[in-house]
Formats: sequence, C-alpha cells, structure tokens
Amino acid sequence: MSQPENDTTGDSSSVAQDSQLLDLTAESSQKSAITAPSVGPKYDPRPHEDTARRNLAYALVGILALLVACILILVAFGSVEVSDIKEFGVLLGPVVALVSAATGFYYGTKSNK
Repeated sequence: MSQPENDTTGDSSSVAQDSQLLDLTAESSQKSAITAPSVGPKYDPRPHEDTARRNLAYALVGILALLVACILILVAFGSVEVSDIKEFGVLLGPVVALVSAATGFYYGTKSNK
C-alpha cells in the first residue's frame, strides 16, 4: 500500500506562506485619498411635473375640441341628424369630466411665485 499524497509534514512552509499572504493585519495601512461626493444643486421635480400636467391638460382639451369638431362636421355634411346628437353624450360626458378634472388639477396646483 502506498501512502496518501497529502503529506502535511513536508508542506508546513507552504502553509505558513499562504497564511502570510492572507494575513492583512501585517500590511501597512496606506490611507488613500477619498474624495467626498460633489454636492450640486438638488433635483427639483416640480418643473417636470408642471410640464407633464400642462401636456396632459392640453391633450385632453385637444381631444374634446376634436370630438366636438367631428360632431359638427358630421351634422354639417348630413351624416348625422340633429336629433341624433344626444347619442354623442355617451362620448362627450366622460371626455368633459376628464378635461375638467385635468384642467382643475393643473390650475389648482399652479403656485403664484
């Protein structure tokens, strides 16, 4: 029978070298120059929020204007009878509610500086 190849008696010098490589307490502590993060102006989301509110309000007012213009054009060309305009209330009601809520929110949050 042969002896196992893991002979621990002859490798004591390599174990000591490995432990010296892993021992970080013996190294001199060199202080590196740590720079503080630059402090610039803080991010202010209000201009972006105002732009988004304005764009939404304009888009909804545009949709309402387009819908009313389409109804008037359909009546002008005779595609829709004047008595049938009340059927467009299904479309106009929710759009008017959205437009009034969006414009009320936009002008309600607008501050006077």
